[in-house]
Amino acid sequence: MYDILIRNATILDGTGKTGYQTDVGVKDGCVVFIGKAEVQGEQVIDGDGLCLAPGFIDPHTHSDMTLVMEPRAESKIRQGVTTEVIGNCGSSPAPLLGASWEEAKSEAEIYGTEIDWHDIAGYIQHLNAAGVAVNVVPLVGHNTVRGSVLGFDDVQPTADQQAEMERLVEEAMQQGARGLSTGLYYPPGYYADTSEVIGLAHTAARHGGIYASHIRSESDALFPSVDEAIEIGRQSGVRVQISHLKLEGYHNFEGADRLLEKIERANHDGIPVGTDQYPYTASSTWLAAMLPNWAQAGGAKTVAKRLRDPQIRAQLRRDRQENRVDWENRGGVNTWDQVLVSEAQNRPEVVGKNLAEVASEQGKDALDALFDLIADCEGNASGVFFDQLEENVRMLMQYDRLVTGSDGAAMSPNGILGETVPHPRSYGTFPRVLGRYVRDYRVLKLEEAIRKMTSLPAEYFGLQGRGVVREGAWADLVLFDPMTVIDQATYTQPHQYPAGIPYVIVNGVIVIRNGQHTGALPGRVL
Repeated sequence: MYDILIRNATILDGTGKTGYQTDVGVKDGCVVFIGKAEVQGEQVIDGDGLCLAPGFIDPHTHSDMTLVMEPRAESKIRQGVTTEVIGNCGSSPAPLLGASWEEAKSEAEIYGTEIDWHDIAGYIQHLNAAGVAVNVVPLVGHNTVRGSVLGFDDVQPTADQQAEMERLVEEAMQQGARGLSTGLYYPPGYYADTSEVIGLAHTAARHGGIYASHIRSESDALFPSVDEAIEIGRQSGVRVQISHLKLEGYHNFEGADRLLEKIERANHDGIPVGTDQYPYTASSTWLAAMLPNWAQAGGAKTVAKRLRDPQIRAQLRRDRQENRVDWENRGGVNTWDQVLVSEAQNRPEVVGKNLAEVASEQGKDALDALFDLIADCEGNASGVFFDQLEENVRMLMQYDRLVTGSDGAAMSPNGILGETVPHPRSYGTFPRVLGRYVRDYRVLKLEEAIRKMTSLPAEYFGLQGRGVVREGAWADLVLFDPMTVIDQATYTQPHQYPAGIPYVIVNGVIVIRNGQHTGALPGRVL
């Protein structure tokens, strides 16, 4: 007898092949039978009218801390996500030493939780002990490593410090990290020169790891930044994953075809380069990212302290007047109403409002409102930036080497996480692609969209036995209705679960049954 028998579903096996209707038997965490079943199951699911696909693999997430706070992973598992890759954009849950330890403690305090680990092994032990609904694939972050050794200031490593950073990456890879990530757009990552990153990437490559990069610029310096990522892959021998591919800011909307040609040329030259994308025209990051690089140095609390200084405020105001295009390129926007405040723990009254509204209500100009908000929140204020073009989103989505990724976090409408107004991608990324871009807009065929959510990211991150429906593979599975699946989260009301995904199975255990969370926590660190 099977543990679970799924009858009469249309199987989309993750490889891009045309779907076909049959039964699937699950036992001991794996798919053990595909065909017309004569054996019964302890639990039987009627899949008639539904598609059965491999569980979705989210290759780019920031659930490092939220999975500690929200192990049920509500916003992700209800999308059909069964595996999350964490530690992206250079920020990872470990190693935590020096300035990185202090910064992580401060962030944990904001969320009312504590950190009881210093390395990847400790983080994995914490997740395994608490339980988690989804599988987790950790990366080690360059910014976290750099902060542990050099702090967050604009400094260059000595030979001994470079060796220590490489040792920390080596240790993280040995403890279970699947690769290295960088956030070269953020401090302290953007202080690093390319050779520093190549050294760390080479360490990850020796362990078969991947290099996932939030490149230095996605706006005015997009093309040189892609060139740098490719060069890091060339010199280190590591597989490259360019994070959340986009052309950001109205100055930079031209050139999507040239961007894809550049990536394709690298692959043709023997440098494996993939990429991921969230299906939205808005990004999200901390509000201090709008400031010049020198003003972001030192970590969140230092940035907040800096913005309380009237002289520095005056200097920043002059800088914006003299370098307006630079400010617009960093933020990707040219008007203040294009920035929506999504998180401001000490200023809850402004969450869900754009900066123009915040400024108007307070009788200030928008620049002072921005400075005050960052200062009042000790640097930990975030926003949503409406900075992209829909036509580019659709063109990039069709690229064969591009996979779907949320760039979001596992969230919940309850507790402290429910008090924020996160980007809707944390709740809607995968059903948005299936409902809007496959069914409604016909940008992708259904089988191809599923491949980009399953077998392709599994290949990129070396996840054996995941991302496919076949006998012997792990039973990470999602059942969805292709006619009704849709995202429901919006920019102003993001805490809304999608529709049309009645069942999600992780490692052979039903986590979503009839659209409801069972409370099961069968995930594991892969």
